[in-house]
Amino acid sequence: MFKKLVGRGLSLAAAAALAALPLAEHAMPAQADTTGTLFAITGVNQNFLSRVEPSTGVVSQIEALAGPNQNLQAVNLTGDPATHRLFAIRTDGLNNEVLTIDSTSGSILADKPVNAQVDQIAFDSSTGTLWLLGFSGISRLDPTTGVPTVVVSLGNICCGALSVAVVPGAHTIYVNNFDPGLPASDQILTVDTSAHTVTSSPLVSGGARIISYDTGNGGLFGLTDCCPRQLVKIDPTSATNTPVIAYNNDPNMILTFAMAVDPSTDTVFADLETNLVFPAVEDQIVSISDNSPSFILSQAATDTVWSMYFETPAPTITPDSIKADVQAAFASGAITKAGTENTLLADLNAASAALARGQCKTAANDYRQFISDVNAQAGKSIAPATASQLMGEAQFLITSCP
Repeated sequence: MFKKLVGRGLSLAAAAALAALPLAEHAMPAQADTTGTLFAITGVNQNFLSRVEPSTGVVSQIEALAGPNQNLQAVNLTGDPATHRLFAIRTDGLNNEVLTIDSTSGSILADKPVNAQVDQIAFDSSTGTLWLLGFSGISRLDPTTGVPTVVVSLGNICCGALSVAVVPGAHTIYVNNFDPGLPASDQILTVDTSAHTVTSSPLVSGGARIISYDTGNGGLFGLTDCCPRQLVKIDPTSATNTPVIAYNNDPNMILTFAMAVDPSTDTVFADLETNLVFPAVEDQIVSISDNSPSFILSQAATDTVWSMYFETPAPTITPDSIKADVQAAFASGAITKAGTENTLLADLNAASAALARGQCKTAANDYRQFISDVNAQAGKSIAPATASQLMGEAQFLITSCP
C-alpha cells in the first residue's frame, strides 16, 4: 500500500503525556463554505476517483480507476481547474501510468505508461506544466505521451521525499525531504526549475510530514505529526515553523498522506485515520483555516480516503477580463508601477487585436510575451499571488483559442 506515513518520532510514553495536554484552540467554524470540489482517491484498494464533502465526510464515487489490472492502485492526485483535467499515477509498485481524467465526468481521457519512478506529481497552472518527482529528480511529465524530461537532478540530496508544492509562475518547487531516522527529521528543498538549482534548508523545527502551497496568500504550509498535530506555516529558507493551530492530540490516530488547499478561502484539508479492528479503518476530514486559528472535523468518512486534490471553480477568462484584472491590480496596489501596468496592457491589446483578425498564433505569442513580462516583475512591482493569477489566465487564453 502507498498511503500511510506514520513516522511519529515520539516514544509511546511521551506521546501519552502530550496527549493529556489540552489543545491550544477549540474547534471553530472555518472560513466560508468552499465553492470548489474536493476530489480524492478512495476505496480500500485505492482504486476510485471520488468527490468528498469535507464538512460531512460523505464520499461519492465517480469512476473506477483500476482498469483491467486489479493490482493497480491510483495515487498522487493533482489537476488543472482551467481545463477540468485531473492527473493521477496508476501503479502496481513496479509499473506506472499517468492518467488524464475529465473532472466533470470522471472519464479517463488518456492513460500512458511512464518509464520512470514516480514519487509525486504536481501541476503548475500558470505554465500548464505537469511536474514529476522521482529517482532522477524533478522532471516535466507530458501526460499525452507519458514521457518525462529531467529538469533538475536532486542527486544525493533527497532521501525520502514525502510531498511537493509548486509555486505557480515562479519557477519554484518545494520538496519535503524526510529522514526517518531517530529522531525523524524534515527539511525543505527549494528547486529553481529555471536556474536548475537546489537549495536545502536547515532541519525544519518541529517537523512537517506533508506540505502544500496556498496561492491565495502565498504561504507554504505543513502538517506536523503527533503530538499535538498542528498546521504550521513554514519559512522555506530558515525552516522556521510558525504554528497556526493544533487540531488533533490523539496518538492513536494516523496522519495520512492526504492534504489539499482551497486558495479562495485559505482552507487546508487533511485526513486523519483511526485503526479499528484490522483491517478496518475510519477516516475523518479536517478543514483548517490557514490564516486564523480555526478548524472543523467531519464525521467518519463513508469510504477510505487517500490522496486529495481541491479543484477551484473554472475561471471565466476573456481578453477583456484579463485586462480588467491588470487594471484592478494596479488600483489595489498589487501592481505598484504605472509603467508595469502600461507594458502589460500593451501586450494584451496586441493579443486582442490579433484575435480580432483571427490570428491565434500571433495572439498566443503576444500572451507569451505578457507571461514573460509578468514573470520578470513577479515579487518586484507585481505581488507574487497576482503574478501567478495573471500568468495562469494568459496560459488559459493561449490554449482556448481555436
